[in-house]
Amino acid sequence: MKNIAIIGAGLMTKPMVDYFIDGFGYKVIMLNRTLSKAEKIIGNRPLGKALGWANNNTETLDRVIKDADIVISMVPKPLHIKVAKSCLKYKKNMITASYEIPELMALKEDVEKQGILILNELGEVPGMDHFGTQMLLEEIKNDGGRIISLNSYGSGIPAFESNNNPMGYKFSWDPRTVFVAAQTAGAYLVKGEKTYIPGDKLFEKFWFVDIDGLGTFETYPNKDVEKYIKPFGLDNDVSFYRGLLRYSGYCNNMSYMEALGLFDSEKVNNLNDKTFRQFTASLINAGSSLNIEQSVANYLKIKSNSDIIHRLKWLGLFDDILIPLDKGTNLDVLLNRMLEKMQYASGEKDMIILHVEIIAEFDGGKKEKRIATMVVKGDPEGETAMSRAVALPTAIAARLVVDGVIKAIGLKMPPNLPELYKPALEELKKFGFEFSTKKICL
Repeated sequence: MKNIAIIGAGLMTKPMVDYFIDGFGYKVIMLNRTLSKAEKIIGNRPLGKALGWANNNTETLDRVIKDADIVISMVPKPLHIKVAKSCLKYKKNMITASYEIPELMALKEDVEKQGILILNELGEVPGMDHFGTQMLLEEIKNDGGRIISLNSYGSGIPAFESNNNPMGYKFSWDPRTVFVAAQTAGAYLVKGEKTYIPGDKLFEKFWFVDIDGLGTFETYPNKDVEKYIKPFGLDNDVSFYRGLLRYSGYCNNMSYMEALGLFDSEKVNNLNDKTFRQFTASLINAGSSLNIEQSVANYLKIKSNSDIIHRLKWLGLFDDILIPLDKGTNLDVLLNRMLEKMQYASGEKDMIILHVEIIAEFDGGKKEKRIATMVVKGDPEGETAMSRAVALPTAIAARLVVDGVIKAIGLKMPPNLPELYKPALEELKKFGFEFSTKKICL
């Protein structure tokens, strides 16, 4: 019987525990800082076991990894390196849903020397977006085409019927992580020329994307595409963009909130006996302004009836209500309001959209646009679409490795492990995750 170690018990982990225990009868041992969270996920299933794990407790981590057939690391990025070093010590394969981080890249030679696999980028984005891209790229290659441009988009947003607040967004995963990701620089290519967007300018560089049958969305750059050129087999003169999708208005919201300093997560403020109105006034040095809405509008150089003023008011940042924190950063205050106002209510659904568009040229100069689109909504009585979209690709990849279907070693991600995407996509279909495709002659 296979023994799966899952390190971390966050919002995205329950579907993978269900997959291994209920679907395949594998044993699962789950480590987490808060034991009760892991216990809740494992439940009363005899094949599962939950253990508390303090981040500095190497002994417990080593013991669990030593006895595992494979390790899935679902901890915050900085802790992946601790898990990876234990995997190296005991020659255990490791899977994550996260983007590759420099600390793991530095272990590349050690990973190869130990003959193990550390496989990253196995969630929704990154993860299933890569699968959709690989599927189209192989079709085009088999048809003799040359890639001119590749645009890949992903999202985790409220389903259309649950998009009922002024922000056009709700949290289906760790909200703090949302804002960390929102300040990460991005880069894309236009005919091989790189355009770099610093993190503090990310939301100023958005544009609109029309998706047939779904509507119009905003997109902004997601990370740096350059590292994917070689693994995907693209030419150096390609146009290549990876972006996130949001409902209209989102990027301006974020840009204005950043301009107000609401994303500051470093400076700790004394918030004792301070109201949200006073806090907002302090951001713009407005003192005891009688008209805080107008003062904020003046600071942002916009009209007082602008959308962002309405949205800040809806969040409660102009309210004469005491902040329920003694100390905290500006981001702590913002998240306090968002977590109160932007959670999914009972019966509401989240939605993931993955959309890949590739323009290719074929013999005789004929050009085509090849498109792959996936839309999945959450189950209001069960798991969110996002939790399943992150957990299932990770779990499926882990099973393919532990069952010997994938035999690669080294530091990998889906784009440089082409043997993964077909069996992964085939199994994902059983869970309702499937790309629809079409061709458009240009």
